[in-house]
Amino acid sequence: MKLNWKKTIQAALTLILIGWATPVLSSPAHILIDVRGNVQVKKSQWKDFIQAESGILLSSEDEIKLGSNSSVKVYCSDRNKWVLEEPGTYLVSQGCPEGEAVIRLCPDCNNPGGRFPTIKEEKLKELPYLISPRNTNVFNEPLTIRWNKVFGATSYTVKVEGEEEEWEKETNETQILYDGKLEPGEYYTVTVLADNGATSAQEDERQDLWFIVLEDQEAKTLREQVAVIKQQGLSQEQEGLTLAYFYRQNELNFEAIQVLEGLVKSRSQIATVYQLLGDIYRQVGLSLMAKEVYQQGLALTVEEEKSEVKAMMQLGLGLVEYVLGNRNEAVEWLEKARVNYLVLGKRLNKEDKELIDEVLGGN
Repeated sequence: MKLNWKKTIQAALTLILIGWATPVLSSPAHILIDVRGNVQVKKSQWKDFIQAESGILLSSEDEIKLGSNSSVKVYCSDRNKWVLEEPGTYLVSQGCPEGEAVIRLCPDCNNPGGRFPTIKEEKLKELPYLISPRNTNVFNEPLTIRWNKVFGATSYTVKVEGEEEEWEKETNETQILYDGKLEPGEYYTVTVLADNGATSAQEDERQDLWFIVLEDQEAKTLREQVAVIKQQGLSQEQEGLTLAYFYRQNELNFEAIQVLEGLVKSRSQIATVYQLLGDIYRQVGLSLMAKEVYQQGLALTVEEEKSEVKAMMQLGLGLVEYVLGNRNEAVEWLEKARVNYLVLGKRLNKEDKELIDEVLGGN
């Protein structure tokens, strides 16, 4: 069965309504890739300097302060590396001048742009919900489709539908290689049906889970930029975080998730890895997976009093618990996040503030 125009238009409207239109990108973003010793940062909207954390993004207006016997490397948005080793206070723009930016700050990236439907955690675990590719752009190449394992199910039927393509296969595994045809610029939906009757569509019957194949020229340009990043001589974690930011900015969530999952599997000790992966999971609606990875990341920040990364994970975990129907847990984490944001002097975006007020206000 081919997708009709009505469904295609409805899907396009859905993307706009939940915030998946191409985000408005702001200023260039620069990544702290190697923090050693007493290094502090102060973002333009913060009250004070706080201890720097590897993997965080800085804008040109932010500041870096080095103590004695300390150093830091900054991966600038134009792919140049800036090394600081002398004590002092530096404006980021001193070493990362404005220019053609490959990586930019993405204000909409941490904001799903709409609230995913609340579904109880116990119910969600019973569904073969789609893990990947899920609400993402993809390159025109074979895709591994993954989904949640369902207790009691012994086989799954996977269906991929496009304007001119319908592909369906059965497997006993929880992943399968999609070897059907992919058309550049085409919109596809994915549905997984377990043999016990549970289906991925039960997660949210109001909208499909989708992926869009990049147009050839856009894919070529992005691949060239990825190749340059990989030639920079960065460590595995530095390269992974840089690529993840780049992929996410271009809505290549499928690629970003693969890179970050690899770092988590290798037991990365950089909290930003877990925060970023949790944020992407949350953005595409993978609430259970976001919950798990946020918890892993927070375990790395137990001793840190002032930490933007910690505050972001507390906020993300609170919102995830809210979506999963765990109200008491949501209140606990959102209270912690609000306190930490106040300490940092950082303002929450409008939607997150409204949601926190809504949850805490009814407590």
